[in-house]
Amino acid sequence: MEKVLNQAEMLAEAILESEEYIAMRLAEQAAMKDEKATQLIAAYSEKRHNVEMLLADANMDHGALAKAGEELQNVEHAIDENEVLNKMRETNDAFNNMMKKVNSIIRYVVTGEEEHEEGCSGSCHSCSGCH
Repeated sequence: MEKVLNQAEMLAEAILESEEYIAMRLAEQAAMKDEKATQLIAAYSEKRHNVEMLLADANMDHGALAKAGEELQNVEHAIDENEVLNKMRETNDAFNNMMKKVNSIIRYVVTGEEEHEEGCSGSCHSCSGCH
């Protein structure tokens, strides 16, 4: 078991040294330092909480819910247009994709089973390619 744990530690260190991890952490730090980005995240959290509270109310005010939903969508739109938050999202996606590949490799080596893309039959003859 010691060999497995040592290899796991080496893998973890390689992950921490990967371009994907470093880029993700730098983008997160940039977003935390960016006043507009932090304001948008706080506003999103507040608007989402408002919608959740209205949905939980037994005497739901549909007009207030519609207004709160619109406000939430407006903040989501502003987040989608924010370059700092987009960079953070892109680097997070790249890191998550790398981790999925790592997990897929481990699964394949341990079980011999490949993970197929959603809708994949497992046959590569008629496939345009998922790898």
